[in-house]
Amino acid sequence: MATLTVKLSLISENATSDKLNLNVMDTLAFSNDVVQKRFATSTTAAKFLEADDYGKSYVYLKNLSTVTAEKIYIRTGATDSANIHEIAAGEFIFFSWAGDEDLNYDADSGTPVLEMLLFEV
Repeated sequence: MATLTVKLSLISENATSDKLNLNVMDTLAFSNDVVQKRFATSTTAAKFLEADDYGKSYVYLKNLSTVTAEKIYIRTGATDSANIHEIAAGEFIFFSWAGDEDLNYDADSGTPVLEMLLFEV
């Protein structure tokens, strides 16, 4: 069994009435190989994680674009489903995924590249 150490730091002098200094760390265990892929997205929605192929996982996604207008939307289900994540150019997200619904991407404009790492539990 492999482990992944995840750290999150939120630090700000003026975001709240007090100084914000939040540091959280966890060690996550996963059993299968890491899946690493890059997807050239487009304004046509496409499935990139199939629920039938994976169980509970930890997912890292990054929009590799440097063009402000090239946002990537992540949603479950079909093309007309609601967006659950919006990843702007240069931004990243890390989240746990139950693996019970497909994940799709859709670009706001252009063809930004979506980088993905999947750590299956």
